[in-house]
Amino acid sequence: MSSPYARLHANHQRGLEARPASLSRMMTLAKPMLSAAVIMAFSFDAWAQQSEVSARLDDNQKAPRYTQGKPIFSDLGSGLEAAGITPHLSLWSLWVGNPSTGPRQGSHAVTNNIFAGADFDLQRMLNVPDATFHLEYTFFPGNHNVGQPTPPAYAGAAGSYFGGAPARNDISSGYLSEFSYEQNYFGGRLKAVLGRTNARRYFFENNCSSVVACNDPIWDFATGSLPPPYASWGAFGQLQLGNHKSLKLGVFESDPQQYLDKGHGFDWNPSDSAGESILAAIGHETTFSDEAYPGRYELIGFYNTSDQYDPRSGERDGRGTAGAMFKFRQAFWRPDGGRGGSEDPQALLVFGSLEAAPGDNQPYQAFIETGLTYLKPFDRAADMANIKASYARLGSRQIEAQREARVANGGTAERGSRDVFRLETNYHLGLPAYMFLEPSVQYIINPSNFFNPAAPRLNDDGVVVALQFGIDLGKAMGLSAAD
Repeated sequence: MSSPYARLHANHQRGLEARPASLSRMMTLAKPMLSAAVIMAFSFDAWAQQSEVSARLDDNQKAPRYTQGKPIFSDLGSGLEAAGITPHLSLWSLWVGNPSTGPRQGSHAVTNNIFAGADFDLQRMLNVPDATFHLEYTFFPGNHNVGQPTPPAYAGAAGSYFGGAPARNDISSGYLSEFSYEQNYFGGRLKAVLGRTNARRYFFENNCSSVVACNDPIWDFATGSLPPPYASWGAFGQLQLGNHKSLKLGVFESDPQQYLDKGHGFDWNPSDSAGESILAAIGHETTFSDEAYPGRYELIGFYNTSDQYDPRSGERDGRGTAGAMFKFRQAFWRPDGGRGGSEDPQALLVFGSLEAAPGDNQPYQAFIETGLTYLKPFDRAADMANIKASYARLGSRQIEAQREARVANGGTAERGSRDVFRLETNYHLGLPAYMFLEPSVQYIINPSNFFNPAAPRLNDDGVVVALQFGIDLGKAMGLSAAD
């Protein structure tokens, strides 16, 4: 999609090499590179638990939706629910453009994603206590100006990571998103998941509570975790400590080759794996039902076992890389002073990220972000407004690789800045029948040519705009239970 959707780009680090390379060589080297790369603007709590936007934007998931009459399939939905089946069906469509930054200003991309699946309550269906089977497939119909390699596509037109990442670079017609078994123990205190799944379903990623521009270069390129919705073999466990603290541990296969082969997620042979992504976290989370000013905090450490490659030469340079990510979101203001007793109040939240991946071959070695989220602005129950500032630091080898590629293509010899900044604002507009719109405007300072390293000159500071549309068709039609 996510991803970014733009991130699984086959010329990630190898494509930065200054010397010309054959397509077959680029694809051969792309596999291990992509074990460190992950795409998509769906880099948020995005797949935390399920695909509905109400679950994704979890601070506002209890907000009433605007509905009109009885949904057409509500009786069928009730019957399925009684049988232990909860269908999911959502559509997302994104338009993104770069009016004033990048090697080819004025370009745009369109991406579409249909999430179709269901959760099966095995206790109700097969008398297996506290067990659930999750199934989901994501379709990618009607995409425009995305693809591999990235330079000819929109990502290459935008050039920079912040500018290109919102366009999900999905190159097949669809992909298996989830095929997993979940077992809970001790009243939900201990949870275990095994199967084809994605790490971002379980760890705190989308602290900025938006769909379009919640990009995170450390998640995307250092962890080795595939982007949502791409599933691979994985195992995850979570232990609840008291009511609000938790420990998490997950191991997930990194399988970029199936993406590059335009596969659909049904090749389950691990022989093509680039490595494993191992993540551990400790977290604390409260909600408005727990306290007047709740928050969520999570410290994540990771180790990516994949081979690492020098972006200047494309040559293997060791195995494995590690890093850490700290993310938080905290409510700090309410117009009722916290005395209203509401579990879904109007409120102002601060969020942030502090992350590092110090490996010499990492494209981005640091990421810092902070911003504000306003829940229910203008007394609109399903709306959210966001503003944020982001900073990403490119690795020294990465910026040198871009310079070498630029010079080899007859371009300028300027090195460019390792320090890239972004100012971004977006608004999540809730609409009738479980629809939403999310416009986004970001201004990028010192943009690199990460997605198009051979572009002849450095990019200008400039604007990237996007418009995301979404609809939860399952709830709109009555197949899924309403909030």
